[in-house]
Amino acid sequence: MNKEMAFILKRRLTNERALLGTFAVLPSVDSIEILALGGFDFVVLDREHGPHSVEKLQDMVRVAQLHEMATLVRVPENSKKEILWALDSGADGVLVPMVEKASDAIKAVKAAKYTPVGERGVALVRSAQYGSQEMTSYFKESNDNTFVALQCENTTGLANLEEIVNIEGVDMIFFGPFDMSASLGIPGRTQDPKVEEVATQILKICKSAGKAAGTFATTPEEAAKRFEQGFNLVGLGIEASIYLNAASRVVADVKSKGKKI
Repeated sequence: MNKEMAFILKRRLTNERALLGTFAVLPSVDSIEILALGGFDFVVLDREHGPHSVEKLQDMVRVAQLHEMATLVRVPENSKKEILWALDSGADGVLVPMVEKASDAIKAVKAAKYTPVGERGVALVRSAQYGSQEMTSYFKESNDNTFVALQCENTTGLANLEEIVNIEGVDMIFFGPFDMSASLGIPGRTQDPKVEEVATQILKICKSAGKAAGTFATTPEEAAKRFEQGFNLVGLGIEASIYLNAASRVVADVKSKGKKI
């Protein structure tokens, strides 16, 4: 892995760029390459809802980096082993679901960082360029630049967010509107004023703490709105839905013009 390919997500957010990406649930390196060629700034490789093996995950990270597209891995749970596997692949960072209290945040940071900051295990794997990089400088660079994003998805996490966001090593809070709507008792109603109120509250807390805020959108219009509100990073849908919608439009367009179809 070329050193210049590493940690591009944090560098880009530090430069105050608004970043547009999507979630990848299909375990396909070709799909990742298509997303990069399409112009996405980042991709979330979704191991919470997608069937990605650890081996396939590393290949997907590699292809994304070859096209200078940043990578986050959404781990299926806040576990030391899952976070280790994700980061050893060479990904820019992790997206940790269902963080509800400060101790959850501390656990995630410790799993993502090497000593003396955390407890991440050491191995001469892809993230360490297979031992070709001087290890002391690698540890420092990794601790400084590995991106730790935590999801705020329910009212418990929201109630504790000010404490969570101020944990050292937390880089971003990612607002999950669908799970939050369920937690508010209005499942699926992501445009409801109650959900919008939460979005505003999360943005305010993140801004006060000097941390980035990310979220999920289902349409280009919604993504644009979230950027206008102040979110730094937006994940637009999942790649499977993007492909399905594109295919459906092409088929519908041909059928609307063809008399024999």
